[in-house]
Formats: sequence, structure tokens, C-alpha cells
Amino acid sequence: MPDNPAVDFPQLSRKPALKTRTQTIDPTLRDSMENGMETTRAKFTRVRRQWSVAIDFLTPADVAILENFVVKQAVYGANIFLFPDQRDPRNPVWYKVRFATIPSFSDAGNVEGEFRQNCTFEIREV
Repeated sequence: MPDNPAVDFPQLSRKPALKTRTQTIDPTLRDSMENGMETTRAKFTRVRRQWSVAIDFLTPADVAILENFVVKQAVYGANIFLFPDQRDPRNPVWYKVRFATIPSFSDAGNVEGEFRQNCTFEIREV
């Protein structure tokens, strides 16, 4: 079944932050031999990246928007979406990604008179 056209990650009141831990997915297929040797070959030629993402102090409205996006548009990890890397605000980069892990939420407490939540997840380049 072909992927749906990529949709944009939703606009939230807080910007997502790509954590500094960017992981390259190892494209090598390894096979151990009985004599201790190892043979290797390229499993695939395209090297993809994976990022950890954190969004802190989400409002209840942000949580609802993000949960709706995960279920209805990203279909958990099935559909592709465009994710902004805004570490350089003058030159943002957009990546085609899927969820590698589903967003998880944790309580951040009362911020600015409103209950807030933190969110973390991982995305993988397609």
C-alpha cells in the first residue's frame, strides 16, 4: 500500500526541539561465522538518521492537537510527515520522517496558571 502524501507536523504553541543525539542507522548486515570471523555487506545503500525530540510545557490544547495528529494523520508510525528542524531559525530544514516511537507525555506541573505536559518521541528519516 503506497504512503499517503506527507503532511506537515502540526503547529503547536511550543517549538519541538531536536535533541543533540542524532543517530545514524547502521546500514551494515553482519554475519558471524563459527570460526570467529565476520562477513559484512551493505544491507541498504541509503543511510538514514533518527532523532530524539522533546517538546516541553505543552498546553492541554497542544496535547489534543498532537494526539489527533498521531492517530489520524501519522497513523502512529505508518504514514510519512514533514518535520521541521528549527535549530537555525533563519534556515529551517524539513525532513520526511515517520515516528520511530510514539509520543509519550509526562506531567510538567502548573506553568503560567495552567497544567502543562512534556512530550518526548523519536522520529526516523524515510
